[in-house]
Amino acid sequence: MYTVADLKKGLKIILDGDPYLVVAFDFVKPGKGQALYRTKMRNMINGSLLDRTYRSGESFEPPSLEERTMEYLYKEGNHY
Repeated sequence: MYTVADLKKGLKIILDGDPYLVVAFDFVKPGKGQALYRTKMRNMINGSLLDRTYRSGESFEPPSLEERTMEYLYKEGNHY
């Protein structure tokens, strides 16, 4: 489990059942009250942007994703 304090650019989390990539975040400590974390996240399935604000103490689930480096091979004449 990730907490709000673990948020950073490039972190991948599950939110409402979809995987999201944290694009930007900002830590705001108002003079009165709890600290706030403002985030911009991109949905990894449909590409939409989401702006959300979280308070200290909230947590997120890590996604079960696998990253691989791949090479696209295509036919060019008689060669691949």
